[in-house]
Amino acid sequence: MIKRIIAILLAVSVFCACYQDLSTVAYRTIPDIEISGIPDTLETLYGDDIVLEAAVTLGGEEYDSFSYEWAIDFRPGVSKDRMVIADTPDVTYRVANRPNDAPYCLSFTATDTQTGLSKTKSCFVYVRSSLGEGILVAHTRDGGATTDFDLITCKAATYGYNMDAPRYTRNIYSLANGEPLEGTVNAVLPVVRSDGAVYNETLILVGTDSHLYALDPLTFIIAKQDGTLFNGLKETTLNVRNLINYGQIMTAAQIGRQLYLNIGHTNNIFNKAGYAGVPSDVFTPTNVGYAYAVQQSDIVFFNEAEGRFYYMHSQFSGYGSFSASSEIVPADLSGGKSLWAGAGKNGTAAFLIEDRTGSHHIIYTEPTKNILTYYALDDSQWHSDVKYYAFCDNSEILFMASDKKIYSVAAIGGTPAYRELTWKPDDADEIITGIKFYTQGWYGTHGYDVASYRFQLPTNRLQIVISTYNESTGEGKIYLRPFNVSTGLFTFKDNGVYGGFGKITAITSTLK
Repeated sequence: MIKRIIAILLAVSVFCACYQDLSTVAYRTIPDIEISGIPDTLETLYGDDIVLEAAVTLGGEEYDSFSYEWAIDFRPGVSKDRMVIADTPDVTYRVANRPNDAPYCLSFTATDTQTGLSKTKSCFVYVRSSLGEGILVAHTRDGGATTDFDLITCKAATYGYNMDAPRYTRNIYSLANGEPLEGTVNAVLPVVRSDGAVYNETLILVGTDSHLYALDPLTFIIAKQDGTLFNGLKETTLNVRNLINYGQIMTAAQIGRQLYLNIGHTNNIFNKAGYAGVPSDVFTPTNVGYAYAVQQSDIVFFNEAEGRFYYMHSQFSGYGSFSASSEIVPADLSGGKSLWAGAGKNGTAAFLIEDRTGSHHIIYTEPTKNILTYYALDDSQWHSDVKYYAFCDNSEILFMASDKKIYSVAAIGGTPAYRELTWKPDDADEIITGIKFYTQGWYGTHGYDVASYRFQLPTNRLQIVISTYNESTGEGKIYLRPFNVSTGLFTFKDNGVYGGFGKITAITSTLK
């Protein structure tokens, strides 16, 4: 057996020694696909554009048989939820990914169409929120059929922003929801509803002729709307006329001619305000006064038919009832009209009332403390063309505006002094469309004290926001003008002009 095995091995060795390799198969080395121009990591802002251009070579040489694909995660770290965003070497992508501490993966793949071989370069994208502190502007470009939002980030309205040029985040709602918001926005308001324990949420409330929305402040995606924000509300069409923060963690929503109240210490939903008067639908966008940042303030409304005030202490908001004020007003206001109401000095509610004879009165009231300050205005100095008003909660000053001019009435020293301010818009064709007393977003919605809040701007409560519109150009603008709390005059300083909007319908300050 062993002899037989040896014989076989000898035969094989002889065969291999005589064999010649006569094959003609050729071998070649395939060059590497090389990608450059894409960083390993990238930090960007929600709403900003990522602009990149990849350079792709084959073995260091240009090559024209590549196909390309850019893709990005829908969710951080979840590769199965990916979206293809371009099929060219360059990409411009407006970041609609929700801000997150975890990075998203942006990938670029180049494929050699001749061989089918490909190479991928990945970039970790950290998305930060661009929707922090600033001025949020609701505006329309189609006569009110739809509305979108722009955010102004600037030194005068954003703590810690040090750039001379402002930053605009445009069309935020369209970015988040795929299209503008239907209808005209009548009111917009940031809210923090918190009891420091169970109930904690931050929202941006948006009111139109038909709906009340609560938007996620980081993305502007609708978080809640209409009935889900209310206790037992049956209406499906909500005509929102006004939204108010008062008493630090209280919010009021005027729906039609009814008032709904929310307090962070309850269940974070709106309840219909208790009022036993007849008729019960007596609330208007201009007859509800309040205090911004007094922890236990009053919310007060002026009953125009009766000519008297009703109030509710803020700790009862959402489940209490309005009571008639016992304070005596030294004038007959029955049948009068509240032209404007808001927050006054030292925690009072402020009212501008035109009586049935056409005379005008300013009243600051705090019913739970039986405080009422009354001023009869000199109607020989009254400007009948005024349309817009703004009270200040740090001084007894009322600002008023017509289409072209701004006035102030300062009751410093007890006697109201009228002044026509020297300000005017940049362009003669611009029409004033509103004025607003500026407060930072935290002021009136947090339980923070104005004396100790760390991120307070020097402009907080010391400037007026003016909106204008130019019909011929279709552009709306925002002007920020500081004022003197002792005189009611604008200072020489100018805090900037901001443009590029449509017709502005509502303005608010956003949270840091």
